[in-house]
Amino acid sequence: MFSTGFALWSLVVLFLLLVCGMVPAFVQIRRTARQAEEFLKIVQLELRPALIDLKEVIRNLNRASEQVTGGMEKVGGTLDAIAEAGRTVRSANQLIQHSVVPKLITGAAVLTGVRVGLQTLVARFIGRR
Repeated sequence: MFSTGFALWSLVVLFLLLVCGMVPAFVQIRRTARQAEEFLKIVQLELRPALIDLKEVIRNLNRASEQVTGGMEKVGGTLDAIAEAGRTVRSANQLIQHSVVPKLITGAAVLTGVRVGLQTLVARFIGRR
């Protein structure tokens, strides 16, 4: 009986020690939960306006992106027109180089020959008189 009583008293003492140890732990858990709840309230109060501002910034960026895209489409059309004008100028330049320039050189040579010939003719007529 003595060992049974001793075992029971040992269990009671161990149970009391366990309860005495658990009370401060539960108090600390309760404090921690309260602090976490307060922290979450503060974060919620501060983050809500920041999230609203962030959404507005994202909307503004989307609008700016759409405007840039529209501008790029307009610039693309302008660049296509400039490229077409460049091709036209290149074609005209090649046409002039292949068609007009040789004839112009030939015509200038003929006119130079005629001028020199006329000057020589005039000089001979004047020299005979």
